[in-house]
Amino acid sequence: MTRRAKGFSLIELLVTVSLVGILAAIAVPNFSSMMQKSRADSEVSDLQRALNFARLEAINRGVNMKILPTTGSAWTTELSVVLSSNSEIIRVVAPLSSGATLTTTNNVAALEFNNLGGLASPASAVVMTYTLGSNVRTVTIGLNGRIVSSGT
Repeated sequence: MTRRAKGFSLIELLVTVSLVGILAAIAVPNFSSMMQKSRADSEVSDLQRALNFARLEAINRGVNMKILPTTGSAWTTELSVVLSSNSEIIRVVAPLSSGATLTTTNNVAALEFNNLGGLASPASAVVMTYTLGSNVRTVTIGLNGRIVSSGT
């Protein structure tokens, strides 16, 4: 009666481990770019939600509402939604992740929505450009207050 060994040989194990290593080396860069794209989508979505919140609060309360950076003029920092009349803070929005940039047309310091939901200040449409690595998104705020995001 012959005995046959059970299990894997050393060669089979080395081939399997090397194949897994090669596949991991190919997948990791794609995974990190996918994570960066997902973070960009999430942050632009958060920004769009904050802008819509300010606009809807202006409509619901029947007063002008502003959204602006809490400190300084960088839109990547914490944002505040405030009443235009007395600067009472209604909501605070978390800052963007490190490495992300957000620029506006004409270096807008604050956005103000009127009681009809339109853009009261500035007097022209605003385009915000979000960049995180190779991911670029734009958020456009029209004079009627409509907020549209686009990008790859």
